[in-house]
Amino acid sequence: MLDGILLLDKPAGITSHDLVDEVRKVFRQKRVGHTGILDPLATGLMVILLGRGTLLSAELTGADKKYSAIISFGKATDSFDREGKVISETDPGKFDPERIERLRQLFTGTISQLIPPYSAAKVSGQRMYQSARKGDKQPERRKNIKIYSMEIISNEWPDIGLDIHCSSGTYVRSLAHEMGMQLRCGGHLKSLVRTGIGRFDLDQAVTLQVLQTQVKGGDSGPVIPLCQALPDKPKIDIKPEYCRSVLEGKPFIKRYLSRTDYKGPGGCLSLLLGPGSKVLAIANLNYNWGSFERLDGRDVLGKYVRIIDEGHIRQERS
Repeated sequence: MLDGILLLDKPAGITSHDLVDEVRKVFRQKRVGHTGILDPLATGLMVILLGRGTLLSAELTGADKKYSAIISFGKATDSFDREGKVISETDPGKFDPERIERLRQLFTGTISQLIPPYSAAKVSGQRMYQSARKGDKQPERRKNIKIYSMEIISNEWPDIGLDIHCSSGTYVRSLAHEMGMQLRCGGHLKSLVRTGIGRFDLDQAVTLQVLQTQVKGGDSGPVIPLCQALPDKPKIDIKPEYCRSVLEGKPFIKRYLSRTDYKGPGGCLSLLLGPGSKVLAIANLNYNWGSFERLDGRDVLGKYVRIIDEGHIRQERS
């Protein structure tokens, strides 16, 4: 089984689930996941998790996202994107730069966002899209999200291109719908490209076709090792003789530490690495860097969040 993560450029017209299934076929392994779906019409970056990489799902799924979107004003649809049924059509009028700038500012920061009726969110145990397809009336559902930045990159009115940096869980098609409502002419998402997830960018990704060709040629493809999967998290090397202690969940004491690039204030996640930079576990550190030297070898440095065992050490029996 191959462990790691893979950056793929999803094409339009297929589901995220279909893409994951194709990766399973390429590597001939069942344990494959992802860090957040893209709608079939959307393209762009997907982080695919391989093997024990699936154990990093929570940390990667919660990362910020970046998108390039085109919003078309004048028509509203039931799905909030171009694939839905048109439910209203209103002349958007002439382009007004001051009005669009006020709109951009209104939807920047922490906002309450309408959850699309055609979404995988659950209400009373049922997916909202299942109720929507049946024609069932649904109560309005909202969630708080954060738009860190929203920049206008193109103007072919009534279409506007936006670069958006947002928190995880943001529905860009809801932004399109609610911006259209604010302008009182309706709006929908015309196209969407995910350009970034956390520290990873679309220009690092490969297409499914390139991946298939590389693996067929005997290469493992552009698989990123787990020690590089969370580039914003510090790393702590564990002395080889204490690796099993970590994997067995014994208290993470200073004696286990070999070296680290950690320079933080405490309270942050860190990757604990064994031989060959294989990830043993994720730990939440108790202390700041300045305290480390003053600690006794038996003092506990932090608590385990998740045991990973990328090196399969626990399967080795002497």
